[in-house]
Amino acid sequence: MPKSFQNLVAFAALSTAAAFAPALASRAMSVVMRAQNAEGLDRRQAMGSALAGASAALGLLSAPGSALALGQDKFKNEMLSYGVKDTKPCPDGFNPVIEFYGKAISGVDPLLVTFNSPNGWLLVRPNIDNNGEDGTISTGDYGKGDSCSFFLGEPLKSGESLDDRALVEKIVFAGLTTKGASQVQGFKMKAPKKLEAATLQPYYLVEYTYTLLTGAGFEINRRGCGSVTATGGKNTQALLGASTDIRWKKVEGQLHECAESFRVYDGKKPPLA
Repeated sequence: MPKSFQNLVAFAALSTAAAFAPALASRAMSVVMRAQNAEGLDRRQAMGSALAGASAALGLLSAPGSALALGQDKFKNEMLSYGVKDTKPCPDGFNPVIEFYGKAISGVDPLLVTFNSPNGWLLVRPNIDNNGEDGTISTGDYGKGDSCSFFLGEPLKSGESLDDRALVEKIVFAGLTTKGASQVQGFKMKAPKKLEAATLQPYYLVEYTYTLLTGAGFEINRRGCGSVTATGGKNTQALLGASTDIRWKKVEGQLHECAESFRVYDGKKPPLA
């Protein structure tokens, strides 16, 4: 049986989840490829093998991750160790997340990133090895298409301000298209709203819709929300969440909590590895 047929079935089943969890895509893809390498399969066996591989990959993406997040008391104590006293309370059904971004990126000062993540969502951290830092901070129920990810944008230029809707829209679009602008079409964003909570710097809450074009040729309507800020004067930052439009009502409150609890701090020293 030609492997091209197995590829078509497997990648169609996997492409959506991989798009929602790029940091895990290589792990998931390896599972699918192992399923494709069996020789001498007929059409029915090939389809079963490919779909089994995709199902196993989706299992990796949807594994529960509440154990990877912090409890509220530990979160407060750790934040105090970084000199941060005022933190947003974590409601029931969520766990606070603390992670540094940029510990091994040339020209980037490490940023302390925190937000509240729904219980059971898988937390993915940047990967650091001898080649530097890869990936970003993300959390999600990836198998269902629910996720939010940290994005480091371009610095504000002289005279620019996040009060400018067009600039915020540019940052959000850049964050949603890190894998290529051709994968997103029909992007629309509502007017940003300034977070009312007292924070060290302003945060701007946004809502948006777009259509995701998958590698398998599917079009998936997505709806999401996020928060945009500029900490440290060198870059802009955002936490961008989304789900499929048919699941939006189920996860809207969770994604809004992620966005509204999002905070970024500069000048904090990461712990020694």
